[in-house]
Amino acid sequence: MRSVAIILFIFLSTGLTAQAQSEVPLVVNPVDSIKADSSRVVEKQLTEKELLAKAHLEKLLLEKLDKKNGFRDVQLGTHIKFFKKTTREWQAEEDYNCRRATDKLSVNGMPLTEIVYGFHKGRLNHIYITAPGIENSRELLKFFQSVYGPGQLVYEETEEFDNMVEWGGKKVILTYSEVASKKEGFFHFFTA
Repeated sequence: MRSVAIILFIFLSTGLTAQAQSEVPLVVNPVDSIKADSSRVVEKQLTEKELLAKAHLEKLLLEKLDKKNGFRDVQLGTHIKFFKKTTREWQAEEDYNCRRATDKLSVNGMPLTEIVYGFHKGRLNHIYITAPGIENSRELLKFFQSVYGPGQLVYEETEEFDNMVEWGGKKVILTYSEVASKKEGFFHFFTA
């Protein structure tokens, strides 16, 4: 693991050298390049060893997402009977959404608008987290990237979302979707 950290340090420091030689700021994170008018992404050719180290690190971070299998104290697949102090808000046949009165609406000091738990046939199937404001949601995005890696930019702009980033584990998928018109960012944990 130490050699991976050293290789990652070398990778990042060589990227910073490229930034120092350019007048335009370097963007290492794919989300930082979204709608950043004065930024450009500088792609450095990685050596085979650096590519392997990067792939290994990303794999370890996605394994962490799969191991967590949810958010905070809640794991995907958990039966509704284990949820206390919930309020059902929406229901259609075997699907329904709930909120917990006991949830703290912040992560790492960043505010949340809501946390919604989606159930299918009595089992937790997905978790929606909404962050108020684009700035707050991007700060929360940086937090999740520090935990699970940079993720993959799925697309920059569509009719529904201004951008979307995805982390695809074997068991769990996490997405970040930004809606500038609503000035909100959404995080969605769901089973793969």
